[in-house]
Amino acid sequence: MGTPKYKTIYDQIVKFILTDVWPVGSKMKSENELIKLFGVSRLTIRNVLNILENEGRILRSRGKATLILDRLLQNNNRSEIKDFSVTLNADYKLIDVEVVKNNLIKKFKNSSSLYYIKRLRRMKNNELYLISRSYIPLEIIGDNVNKKIFKDKNLLEVLINQFKVKISRSDQELSAITLSNNDADLFKITKDYPAILNTWNMYDKSNKLVLIDQETTIKPLKVSNYYQ
Repeated sequence: MGTPKYKTIYDQIVKFILTDVWPVGSKMKSENELIKLFGVSRLTIRNVLNILENEGRILRSRGKATLILDRLLQNNNRSEIKDFSVTLNADYKLIDVEVVKNNLIKKFKNSSSLYYIKRLRRMKNNELYLISRSYIPLEIIGDNVNKKIFKDKNLLEVLINQFKVKISRSDQELSAITLSNNDADLFKITKDYPAILNTWNMYDKSNKLVLIDQETTIKPLKVSNYYQ
C-alpha cells in the first residue's frame, strides 16, 4: 500500500518548516496556493492543515493569515526548538553544480546522467551546520538550466514550481557515518569524526525517483516521530 497523499504533503510541509524555507513566524500559504503547489484537492489540504494545527505547528484565525509556529519535535520543548530555529541561516552557499554519472544513477530509472548539486548551510554565527549533496535526473530540468536557481532555494520547491514536477511521496533514511577528508576539512574537524547522513528520496506521481537529497551533519538531528 502506498503512502497516503495527505501524509506525503504533511511530510513536505514539515520539511519546509524544519529547513526554514517557511520560517517560524511567517505566513503560511493560502489554501488555494497549497492546492496549486501540491496539485491535490481542497479536502486533502484541509486535512493536512488540521493535523498541523492540532500539533501546534500553525495558528489559524478566521479571516486572517495562517502563521507558522514553533516546531514540535521529539524530545525537545517549545523554547528549545524556537531557539534552534533562529540560529540557522535560511540560504545555502552553492559550492558545485555539475552533470555526473555515478552509482546513484542506478536508483533513477531510465536516467543517463544526473545533476549533482553541492551546497553548504551555516548557522548565523557562520558555523557550518550541514553539507547538502543532491541529485536530480538531467531529463527533468534539461542541460541548459541556469545554475543560480540552485543557490538559495529549496530544491523541492524548484522542482515543483519551476519544472512542474508533481511530488507524490517521500521517504527518509538516517545512517551513522564517519566524515571523509574533504567533509572534515569543511567542518574544520578531524577526519573519521562521527556524523549523521540524512537522505531524502522524493518520488513523482508515476512513482519515479526525481530527487535524492543527502545531508551530512555533525550536529544532533531533531527527528520527528510522526506516523511511527
